[in-house]
Amino acid sequence: MSDTFWRRINCFFGLLPIGALFGLMVFTSGLEIKDLDLWLHLAVGKFITLNGYVPDVDILSWTIEGQPWSNHEWLFQVIVYNIYAAFGPDGLIRMQTVIVTGTMLILLFLGYQKNRQLLTTFLLLIVLLVYQQRFTIRPDIYSLLFFTLYIFTLSLFIHKRWSIFFLFFVQILWANMHGFFFFGPLFVLIGLLSEWIKRHIPLPYEWNESGRLTDEEYGRLGKIFIFVCLACLVNPHTVQGAIYPIVTFFTLSGENKIFFDYIQELQKPIVRETLFEHNRFIYYKICILLSFVSFVFNRRKIDISALFLWIVFLIFSLKAIRNTTFFAFASFLIIITNSLHISFSQFVPLRFTGAKFRHITEIFVKLMLLFWIFGYCQAIVKREYYDFDKYEWKSEFGGIAQRSYPDKAVDFLVENNIKGNFFNGFNSGAYLLGRTFPDIKVFIDGRTEAYGGAFFKEYRNIWEHGQTENFEKMVKKYNVSGALLNSAVHRIPSKILKYFYTHQDWTLVYFNYDGVVFLRNIQKNAEVIKKFTIDLEQWEPEVLDVPKIGPVRTTPYQQYYRAFTLESLGLDKQALAEVHQGLRLVPGYTRLHEIVGKIAAKEKDYSKALDSFRLALLGDPNNKKLRHNLALAYYDLAEYEGAIERYKRIVAIWPADPQGHFLISRTYIKNQQYDKALEALKQAYTLAPNAVGDVMGVGGMLFDQEAYSEAKEVYMLALESDKENEEIKKKLENIENRLLQNK
Repeated sequence: MSDTFWRRINCFFGLLPIGALFGLMVFTSGLEIKDLDLWLHLAVGKFITLNGYVPDVDILSWTIEGQPWSNHEWLFQVIVYNIYAAFGPDGLIRMQTVIVTGTMLILLFLGYQKNRQLLTTFLLLIVLLVYQQRFTIRPDIYSLLFFTLYIFTLSLFIHKRWSIFFLFFVQILWANMHGFFFFGPLFVLIGLLSEWIKRHIPLPYEWNESGRLTDEEYGRLGKIFIFVCLACLVNPHTVQGAIYPIVTFFTLSGENKIFFDYIQELQKPIVRETLFEHNRFIYYKICILLSFVSFVFNRRKIDISALFLWIVFLIFSLKAIRNTTFFAFASFLIIITNSLHISFSQFVPLRFTGAKFRHITEIFVKLMLLFWIFGYCQAIVKREYYDFDKYEWKSEFGGIAQRSYPDKAVDFLVENNIKGNFFNGFNSGAYLLGRTFPDIKVFIDGRTEAYGGAFFKEYRNIWEHGQTENFEKMVKKYNVSGALLNSAVHRIPSKILKYFYTHQDWTLVYFNYDGVVFLRNIQKNAEVIKKFTIDLEQWEPEVLDVPKIGPVRTTPYQQYYRAFTLESLGLDKQALAEVHQGLRLVPGYTRLHEIVGKIAAKEKDYSKALDSFRLALLGDPNNKKLRHNLALAYYDLAEYEGAIERYKRIVAIWPADPQGHFLISRTYIKNQQYDKALEALKQAYTLAPNAVGDVMGVGGMLFDQEAYSEAKEVYMLALESDKENEEIKKKLENIENRLLQNK
C-alpha cells in the first residue's frame, strides 16, 4: 500500500479523537452552577440594567457602602444577568459552552496540521483538563477567549492591517470584562521587547532569526501596542479603570497577603511538599514539563518571544491556582511553536522512522487517545448526588447545585420579605446579594480588593474566633437587623454560633442543614420573630423514608450539618437524634461517627469515643483531626502505649506539624519515658520556637512528675525564646529549690 493511502487513513483516525475531545468539552462545560461569585455578578448586572449606569462606589455592603469601587467586570455582569433573566440558569450554562467551544476551536486552528494531528490533539486534551477547573461561569472564561484571540492574531495575522483594529476592539471588550485585561498590552510588549533584542543583541545559535518579524510587521506591532493601551481607557472609570491591575498588584503585599492564605484559588498550586504528588494538578505539571522539554529539543532555534511568554506565565501561574489555566494556554502555543523545528527522528531510532511505521504507530496512539477520552467521559457522566427533597438523583451537570449555597435559608428570607443590613460569612455574601439585593445588604462578599486585608482580618476575628466587641458596635452604628450563618459547605465556627444563639438581642428564626438565620429583636422584625422563633431544645429531626430511598450509596450531609450545629451549641441529645437518622441511611458515614465520638468524650465515655473515632478514621484515614482525636481517646483511657503509636503515625504523616510532636512528648511523660519526651519536644521546638506556652506545658507536666532535671531543661529551652519571661524564671528558681532539697 502506498504512502498516500496510509497518510489518508492516519488523517481519518486523527479526526476521531478530535471529535471526541470536543464532545467531552461540550459535556464538561455543562457543569451545574456552583460558583459563589456568579451571584454577585447577577446582582450588580441587575442594578446596572435597571438603573442605566455603572456605580463607582460600593452599593452592596453596609460596611463599606459609599467607598470608591472600580467595577472592571460590569460588561460581564450585564451579559450574565440578561441571559439569566431571559433563559434561567441553563441559559448561563449554554453561554459558557459556547465561549469554551469558541476558545478551543481557535486553539485548534492555531495548532492544527495534518502531519501533527496527534500532538495537537494530545495538547488540546491536556489544556482542556486544566481548563475545566475554570468552568464556573466567571469572567475568566471571557479572559481566556480574549487571551486566545490575541495569540491567534499575533501569531498568524500580524502582517494584516486589520489586526490593529481587531485587537483594539478585543481590548475594549476585555477592559470591561475582567481585571486580567492587562495581558493584552503585555503580549504586545513581550513581542516588541523580543524583536528589539533580536535586532540589537547577539544571541546564541539561531535565536536572532527564529520567529523574527519583518520590519513592516515590527512597525505594525508598535502601532498595535499604542492602540490596545488606548483601548484600556475605554471603560466607565477611564484612567482609574485602566490602571486598576497595576494598583491591585501593588496592594498584594502587606496586610492583603492574608487572602492568599485563606482563599483556596489564591493559594499556590505547587509547593515543595506537593511537587511530586501525582494527584494534585497533574495536568498543569504535565504542561510545565512538556513545554520545558520542547525548549530543550528546540534549543538551537528558540523564539525568545515564546521563551519570555513561558517565563512570565509560569511565574504567574505558580502564584495562584486560578492562574494555571492561563499557563496551559500559553504552553500550548509554545509547544506548537517549538515543535515546528523538532523532527520525529529526534525521539525514535533511525530504523523506526519509516513512513509506514510512523503512520501505523500514530493510528494506534490516536485510538488509545480516543478510548481514554471515552473512558474519562464515562467516569464523569456518573457524577451525581441524591436530592432528598424529591427522593431522586440529581446530576452534577445542568441546573443549580443543591449543596453549594444556603438556598433554603435565603428562600426563607425572600418568602418572608425580610430586609435590612445582615451579618454573614465570606462564602455566603455573594449568594445572598444575588438573591436579595437591594433588600438586603451584606457584611462581606467576595470582592477582596474592595474590602482590603485589614477588614478581612477583622472579619476573621469575628467569624472564626468569636471576637464580637467591635461587631456589637457595628450593630448599633449600622442598625444591623439580621444574620445568616451558612453551613451548606463549611461548618459554622462554634463561638460565633453560640454568640448569636445565647445573646438576648438575637432570636433564631430558621435552622436547617444549609444554615441558620437570626433576627435582631427590633420592631421591624417583631412579626417574623413571633411567627418563626425556634427553640432548639425542642428540636426533632426529620424522619427519613429510608425504604423509599432504597439501597443507594448517598451522603447524609443534611443530617451531618444539622448535627454539627446542634453539637456546637451543646445540644448533644438533639445532635445524636440527627446522627441516628443519618446512620440509618449510611451506617459507616465518617463524619457522623466523629460527632458521636466528640459527644462521648465530653461525657467522659472514652471507650465509646475511641470506638467512634476509630470507625470514623476507617472511612477517612487522611483526616488529621480524626487521628488526633483517636490518639486523645487512648490518652484519656490511660492507654499511653496506644496513644504513642497513634501519635507516631501522625508525626510520620505530618512531620512538619509541631502539634504532633508536642502531644507525643506529653504522652511520653505520662508513660514515664522522659528521654523520649525531651527528644520529641526538641523536634517540636525546632518547628515552632515561639510556641512558648506549649513548651511550658510540657515543663509543667515534668515538674508534676517530679522529673526536675528534665523540667529544668525544658524551661531553659522556653527561656531561649522569651528571655524576659518572669514566669519562666520563677519556674526555674522553684526547680532549683526542689533539686537542692532532693540532694
